[in-house]
Amino acid sequence: MKTKLKSHFLPSSYLQDCCSHLHNFIQVSISMEEYTRKFEKLLIKCDIQEPKDQTIFGYLRGLNPKYSNVFKLQ
Repeated sequence: MKTKLKSHFLPSSYLQDCCSHLHNFIQVSISMEEYTRKFEKLLIKCDIQEPKDQTIFGYLRGLNPKYSNVFKLQ
């Protein structure tokens, strides 16, 4: 049912656009909370089933370097 609804109501490029946005998503001028919230929404939209370490890597990759360096040290 979910697949039929998606194919009927969403454009064919929707999933590809969401995944592209996720992989290019970076924290520029938003807070950590906002970045985390938007990142989680993009994960849900993309419906990606990947190992947790890859998700964490993607999250850290988009963080502002001053924050990602602190996380890498931890």
